[in-house]
Amino acid sequence: MTHSDIYTKFMIEYDKANITSSYPSLTKYEIATLLDKAYLAIIAQKLTGNNARRVGLEGDNKAIEDIRPLMVTSKLNKADELTLASNEYTYSLKSLYDYLYYIKGSLDIINYTNSIDDKRHVNVPVDLVTHEDADRFRSTEYNLPWMKNPVCFIENDYIHVLIDPFKYKNNPGTLRFNITYIKSPRKFVKDNLFDDTLFELSDSMAEELINLTLIFATESTESQGRYTTKTQTIPFES
Repeated sequence: MTHSDIYTKFMIEYDKANITSSYPSLTKYEIATLLDKAYLAIIAQKLTGNNARRVGLEGDNKAIEDIRPLMVTSKLNKADELTLASNEYTYSLKSLYDYLYYIKGSLDIINYTNSIDDKRHVNVPVDLVTHEDADRFRSTEYNLPWMKNPVCFIENDYIHVLIDPFKYKNNPGTLRFNITYIKSPRKFVKDNLFDDTLFELSDSMAEELINLTLIFATESTESQGRYTTKTQTIPFES
């Protein structure tokens, strides 16, 4: 389905073809703005579990299939700034121009001697923690932490990773961070509104997007009856 198809379906649902309609007219730019707003809202619902199913992204097969085309894994190389401890490494998110939401991360430790594939590396999961918890894992003159897995926290445009100062002290090699994230979707608001740009997700997700956009549109035009009706259909889509 293309952006043009979504616009046509939205217009049908919005009853723009009916001259007796009491709904105020919406410009194409206004419709595109509402679609972008609804698109981001749907992604957030699928990720956080703030939906009728009350299940987060990777706990629900439907949510995974709904968002799968937007899930990306990429590799980040070390940056040399913003470290406060000898066991802390930073990775810049600036190279990920389409970054939207963090899902998980892992660390490739190159030149490790016990690699099962003989490529001299090992891959370890990285646990996301709060800033307060991260302070407990920083190696200082007064703190020599132990951690089962490396931990990380996100701050501004950087991911900060803290590793066990004993486990990798003698052989850290090159640390490369593997990040899995949800990328930003293609915008409806752009120079050419509603062209043949392909919608990244499935047709069923396009229908969910249209339905939520209708809720935003009818809510803003104060059509309470239709707003209530469309809101009641959300549980069937989650």
